[in-house]
Amino acid sequence: MRIHHKGGGHTDVAIEQIDSITFVDGSDSHANEGSLVGSWLWGDAEAGYYELLTFNEDKTYTGYDNYFTYGFDTMTYGWYMQMGSMLTLQSNGYGYNRRYNWFVKGLSENALDVMTKMGGFIYYRLQPEVLHLQVDGEPLACENNGSFVFVDGVIACIVDGGLQGVAKGTTYVLKHIDETDCIMAYKVVVNTTVP
Repeated sequence: MRIHHKGGGHTDVAIEQIDSITFVDGSDSHANEGSLVGSWLWGDAEAGYYELLTFNEDKTYTGYDNYFTYGFDTMTYGWYMQMGSMLTLQSNGYGYNRRYNWFVKGLSENALDVMTKMGGFIYYRLQPEVLHLQVDGEPLACENNGSFVFVDGVIACIVDGGLQGVAKGTTYVLKHIDETDCIMAYKVVVNTTVP
């Protein structure tokens, strides 16, 4: 499908990437949208990795991928552009030039729902609160009748429904809050001594 813009130019979207199309009144189309600026986490224990994207106000971004199953991580630096529902990520380096076109299915204060060539992904906004744990210390209980829905199992793991430090380092977790039925992303720092 080719979308022609009033100011000139066009955007191509592969039909197999489109789930649905919704036309909205321009006066309230952004009423429930959040800002893209900030850090966003996606993680999947079965896939063996998590990704932390940080979008800056100057239209630059960083991508941190941690393949904890294999014991390595990568960093990506580049710029991004959002035009309506299309989000373009561009990164250049020695010997490569990568461009990703994502369709934004939803953007709220806490969730970024995108469709990519690899399928759909929901990223959650990283909260400013940092969780501190001690290696083999008491598990941190999940408050508000919630549950941890993603941990890497390498730096931290779930023990009796709580979050426990396994090894010194930094990781990220996703926590489901039952009261609000939303998922929150947190940075976790595990030390060998109490901070």
